[in-house]
Formats: sequence, structure tokens, C-alpha cells
Amino acid sequence: MLFVDDEPRVLQGLQRQLRGMREEWDMHFMDSGPKALEFMAATPVQVIVTDMMMPGMDGAELLAAVVARFPDTVRLVLSGHADREAVLRLVGPAHQYLSKPCNPDELRAAIQRSLSMRGLLSNERLKQVVSRIPCLPSLPSLHAELTAELRSDDPSLERVSETISKDIGMATKVLQIANSAFFGLSQPAANVHEAVMYLGLTTIRALVLSVQVFSQFDSKAVREFSIDALMQHCWRVSHFARRIARIEHCEPKMDDQCFLAGLLHDLGHLVLAAGLPEDYARVLELAAGNQVPLHEAEGAELGATHAQVGAYLLGLWGLPAPVVEAVALHHQPALATLRALSPVSIVHVADVLASAGERSLPERQAPQLDANCLEEIGLTDRVEHWRELCLREPEFA
Repeated sequence: MLFVDDEPRVLQGLQRQLRGMREEWDMHFMDSGPKALEFMAATPVQVIVTDMMMPGMDGAELLAAVVARFPDTVRLVLSGHADREAVLRLVGPAHQYLSKPCNPDELRAAIQRSLSMRGLLSNERLKQVVSRIPCLPSLPSLHAELTAELRSDDPSLERVSETISKDIGMATKVLQIANSAFFGLSQPAANVHEAVMYLGLTTIRALVLSVQVFSQFDSKAVREFSIDALMQHCWRVSHFARRIARIEHCEPKMDDQCFLAGLLHDLGHLVLAAGLPEDYARVLELAAGNQVPLHEAEGAELGATHAQVGAYLLGLWGLPAPVVEAVALHHQPALATLRALSPVSIVHVADVLASAGERSLPERQAPQLDANCLEEIGLTDRVEHWRELCLREPEFA
């Protein structure tokens, strides 16, 4: 662990607050960005926590250098109030932003969550690819639609929210920003609409038009990969997951988690297609040639699946743990920590039900229900009822 702040009292305070972690963490404290980079050149660092407002090299410049030179390092900002322009510079290089004064338990939890994510990926190259990603590419048509709306004479926050909600790349980034302390939200945003409404048109416009935090997906990168089909599938799964949650009278918080996990469950496909296009094209060819599910081909070829890759990114970006777990285990619900009706089991079923009616899938073979897991948690008899009610919706019939 490396902590960077130009205020000696802040560093001394961090040392006192984290004294109980000395047996678990090898902690070092630096008072400037250049010293931090010099240290990192000689010593591997898993997590860096830096202040933003520092003389000479500020936090944004430091983290940009870390991205370039040490891309697999988890990057956290622990800072007091900064102006909007300064905060926007952190949106790309920082994984998470925590506000001073920060509760020691909150800081420890953020670091521990980030460290726990590293176990999802054993492939160091994949870790670097995911950790370096500043944003996920968007569907070109939705990117153009959002840009046009924001440049119009009378942009609508409702229309902006609706467009972002349809795109897993834009939705994930907006949730990362809203659920951090970037802009001081006291409670985490429960859904994309709430995140967009909180951030407001001024911030969204700056993110899109000035910082350009959203980018368009290059469809030529992997010819066999269809971002349109991926978006349609994720949208379908999110609606099925929310429908199932409501059928089972889940509490509103779990309802939101199921919808969000359904929307983001396959974002690992997008990460791999954008970050490792040649490798991913080979995986698609392997899956098609051997007639195996794509996640199995990914595991064989890359040492990790799209589910693990997507969950790793969401964990780095600080999204809620139930959502991260549901994304990680949507093909393996039996590995869930909670053997009950949960976002994991609901998204697993929603993915299977949605895939059955699709002609063009991110998967080369439709995923199968884990019958043993569903029987163990007493959900087997509910699946047909869920299928009937999900497919009853006009847009999914």
C-alpha cells in the first residue's frame, strides 16, 4: 500500500488510523507524487491512495503516470473539496474517490474490496487491461443520440437518462462516478436514472462533450462481435431480472440490484472485445468451432471468463457488492455466498430465459440452468412461472 499526501499531519493520521492493519498490509507513506513514482519503480505496489491537491504534481497527474507505468495498480483518491474541473480530471485515472475526512473503516473497506477483486483474475495481462480502462465503449448510435441531445437547445434530463440507461458502457461509468464521492453524493445511487438525475445536465454535458468520458465502439475491431446484439441481450436480461424480483416481492433495493446486475452482467464481453480484440476474435472462433459456451472458451484461452473480467472492473470502480457478485457468478450460481433467492440466482435465470428467445447471442451456445443449484435453494418450481410472466411482456413476446 502506498499513501501519498503533501500534508505531514494527514500522513501521520493515516498511520495511526491504519495501525491495526500492519500485520496484513505493507504500508508506505510519501509526501509527493515524484517520490511515489520513484518508490513504485523499485517496489511493486498493489494499491495507491493519493490526495488530489498537491503542489507540483497533483493527484490527477500522479495517477495518470501510474496508469501509464504501473497499469495493474488499484488507484484511489482520498481528498478534500476540489473544484469541478479538478474532479473531472480524475474521472479517467482514478478507480474510486473518497472524501476527507474519511472514516477509517470506510477507507479500510474500500482497500479490502479492491484487493479482493484481484483474486478474480490470475492473468496479469488481463488485470492490466481492465485496470487501465478509463471508460467502456458505447454503442455508436446511442453515443450519437446522447451527444445530439446534450447539444440541443433544450436538452432533457429524462431523455439523457433514458439513453444512458440503454448502454452498458455509459451506464457503468455514470454509476462509478455517482457512487463514489466524486460529487459528494451522500447515499449511493440505486439505479442509472437516479445517478443521472443527481449528477445533472451540467456534469453529464462536461463528461460527454469536454472530458469525453464516453467513447464509441469500433465495430471493425472484432468482426464476429456484435455490440448491438450484446446491448439488446443485456437490456432484455435486466428487464427479466427486475420482473422476477417483483414477482417474488423482493424489496426495492434488491429489485434495483437485480436490474443493474442484469444490465451489466455481460459487460466483460465489451471489455475483452475493446481491450484485447485479437485475443477475443480467437476466443470467438474457438467457441464456434468447438461448439462450446463462450465463457468456457474464454477460460481455456484467456484464463478468465467475461463474467470474472466484468466483475473485476465493477469491483475496482466501487459498485455495490451484490451487483459485482451477480455479474461474477451469473454462469456459476452455486458459488454464491448466499444460497437463496438473490441477485445471483435471479440474474442467472434471467440470462437463461432471455437467451432462449434470441437469434444472435454474445454466447455461441445458449447458457443452461444450473438445475442442482436451483433445486437446492427451492426455486426449481418457480422457473416456468417466471418464464411465462417474463415473456408475457409485449416487447419480449
